[in-house]
Amino acid sequence: MEIIKMNSIKTGLFIADLRKKKAWTQSQLAQQLGVTDKAVSRWETGRGFPDISLLKHLSVILEVSVNEIIIGERIEPAQYQKSAEETILKTLTDSKKKIDRMINGALFTCGAILLVFSLLFLGVDTSWVSVYSILGTIMIAIAIFLWFRKKIVRALILAFVTLLVAFGIFEARDYIYVTQYSLPPLYNISILTNFENAEKKITYHKIFFNVVRHNPDEENEFYTIEKH
Repeated sequence: MEIIKMNSIKTGLFIADLRKKKAWTQSQLAQQLGVTDKAVSRWETGRGFPDISLLKHLSVILEVSVNEIIIGERIEPAQYQKSAEETILKTLTDSKKKIDRMINGALFTCGAILLVFSLLFLGVDTSWVSVYSILGTIMIAIAIFLWFRKKIVRALILAFVTLLVAFGIFEARDYIYVTQYSLPPLYNISILTNFENAEKKITYHKIFFNVVRHNPDEENEFYTIEKH
């Protein structure tokens, strides 16, 4: 079978020509496809290509085959093969799935690296550690959601559970920070500073417990944990 190559510019000119023959505006074509007129404009100028999910509908509206849209020209009836069209659609679908898997895998891997990397820095009092760990967690949750997005309820539940587990880890990490390294917690709901009394203190409000930092930055500095 001859390999059909996609040429976005040629396809765009072909779509524009078919649209004009039907005396439609870009907006009218866009309405029939459920897209914006800007999307149609991008196709016709070669700056974009119709999504795989739109090709069949677009071919029906313009009264051409999917093959003809992809190669950007008419195909003689004698050369047209339905099996070839199905093969092309399958190839494009498989390519899109492969790209989606690569993106999801990259998101999950990068998120996991950021999360593990931040957890390794126990005993280091730096704000960027919390930023990296939260960013990593969000990336992992997004990747999990995208993997299961066809089953939206399951996707949302798994993403939510991922966030809950991560926040539990953050709480445990902060507990170790305070009890083992005498460092302030990183993940806090709010921070209350009180330097008016004889004893200066900073209270870190957290989900499961509060941390009180007594006499901050002084020789007699110490921490206490208050359970909710």
